[in-house]
Amino acid sequence: MHRLLALQKIITTGSFTKAAKELGYTQSSISQAIASLETEFNVKILKRSRTGASLTPAGQKLYPHFQNILRQYTDTKVIADQINGLETGIVKIGAINSLSRYWLPGLIRGFERLHPNIHFTLYQGDYDEIREDIRSGKVDLGFLKPPYTNGFKTSPLKIEQLLAIVPANHPLAKANNVSMTEIYKTFDNIILIPEGSHSSVLEAFNCLDIYPAIRDKIQDDYTVMAMVEAGLGVSFISELMLTNCPFAIKGIPTTPALNHSISLAYQDPANLSIASKRFLEYVESQKADLS
Repeated sequence: MHRLLALQKIITTGSFTKAAKELGYTQSSISQAIASLETEFNVKILKRSRTGASLTPAGQKLYPHFQNILRQYTDTKVIADQINGLETGIVKIGAINSLSRYWLPGLIRGFERLHPNIHFTLYQGDYDEIREDIRSGKVDLGFLKPPYTNGFKTSPLKIEQLLAIVPANHPLAKANNVSMTEIYKTFDNIILIPEGSHSSVLEAFNCLDIYPAIRDKIQDDYTVMAMVEAGLGVSFISELMLTNCPFAIKGIPTTPALNHSISLAYQDPANLSIASKRFLEYVESQKADLS
């Protein structure tokens, strides 16, 4: 089983050296494990390059089956632990910055009170990265919004509102609501976050036959807020990110309202580990309290 664990760690880290370090093995033992696996199956599974290690075409076909074997082994160990009065496991989650900061601490804290021996690995990224991490098996569960959930099973959690953000000293900051048309007329350039919100924003503008020039696309929420504070433009951001906001900006609801739904996405539920199934059930039980 250690050979499959080594393979999995190489794929998730992209490196023999990093995999060896995280597993506490020597690099030579990691290399020997993969060589043994390739000899047993008579196929080249991994290829090395200057940028790291990756699956060969044959490895890509075999890897999902190796993952299933590992998952079955882990679940069997969890059942054995339960028989012995324990409950163990690791839940691997993918989430964007705002959800990692505002939703996950409370969810993990509440879950660990019920299951103190189950632990978590968190991978942060944008929606494209999370979608790929779910597809590759790097994470068990990922927080996504449509259309990134295509091809996955989903558990809808919350409809989230996007707010227009402007500098706190801007005339629009006094408004309780602002139209997309007024925003377009007021600002020459619009800053967007490519974590899914830009598609909702552009759709709202386009429905009004407005086609704004986009000055910058910026992934990090805090960079966007800092640039808006500096007067470099306007943006649209999740209301969740404005909780305890450290920047001198103002969030304003828009007309039409900008909303998107957040779901917990995963592949075939039959392939989820017992620990991940437990966490999925817990999140579903708590979704009314997510804010």
